[in-house]
Amino acid sequence: MSTLLTRTPAPSRRIREGECRPRQGLDSGPTLDDVISRAWEVLRADVPAACPVCAGELLPRASAGAGIVGGRCADCGTTLD
Repeated sequence: MSTLLTRTPAPSRRIREGECRPRQGLDSGPTLDDVISRAWEVLRADVPAACPVCAGELLPRASAGAGIVGGRCADCGTTLD
């Protein structure tokens, strides 16, 4: 089976070098980098952080002599190393 297009698509606006396209339909919430960085900041203080996957409790994991080396979520098992 073949398809025949009867309309030509509307021309798209070209982006010139150095020009940024505005983000459409996205909230101006935190980026993934913001979320992970915040979790690390909290974990380094030896305090449970919010899990970036399920919002559960991300518990700090310590190593002998190295201090806090990551975290593990008590709810979903996600690890941050």
